[in-house]
Amino acid sequence: MYSRNLHHFGNRMVQTLSKITLIIICILQGIAAQDFSLDKSIPKVKLAPIIKSLVLPGTGEFSLDNKSRGRVFSFVESALWITTVGSFLMSNIEHRKSKVFAVEHANIFVAGKDKEFWVDIGNYDTREDFIQEHLRFRDYDAVERYKNNEWDWDWKGSKSHRESFESMRISSDRLALAGKFFIGGIVVNHFVSAIDVLYLQNRFLSTGKITFVPRYEPINSNLSYSLTFQF
Repeated sequence: MYSRNLHHFGNRMVQTLSKITLIIICILQGIAAQDFSLDKSIPKVKLAPIIKSLVLPGTGEFSLDNKSRGRVFSFVESALWITTVGSFLMSNIEHRKSKVFAVEHANIFVAGKDKEFWVDIGNYDTREDFIQEHLRFRDYDAVERYKNNEWDWDWKGSKSHRESFESMRISSDRLALAGKFFIGGIVVNHFVSAIDVLYLQNRFLSTGKITFVPRYEPINSNLSYSLTFQF
């Protein structure tokens, strides 16, 4: 019970932080758009390259005439957004498929069911099995929530159906988790692009050479960065 509650709390925190981050990025991108306005009659907001890259990765590099690096950060940003949206869409599809499957094979009444319910029906063949085991654990709170017949389920003695449902549910959760990690990658890409612009602007302060290059591998969705110093 404690682990489930902790899991739900963590998910809520990640979702809240993700929403706040995306809102801030959207607002800053709106400000950045003013700087690229083609209408000369509209006053433009002048932004330093480092702020431009913090708002939209790659734009700071472009403003410093470093188009190759700007294209890299722009590509990484686009790829991360595509994989993020794709992960959440696929997660939603798997989630809906699992519910339809449960309705068909376990006589589920979908309305009003929370995430704990879907986890429980993937681990127990029937509601009675769940109740009996938690009575042995003296987990009376868990038993109490399933006393209503609307929370009933029965996989009709087919373990394979229950396992198929559980596989779809886990797949949905993994895709959603991947989407959250990709959101983190988007945030990191913004900050790294800003840092890259800082290096480009201050390169003349050092007699050495600093190389800072992001790399994105579409095949396994890996994002990495290389920082090299030459003296």
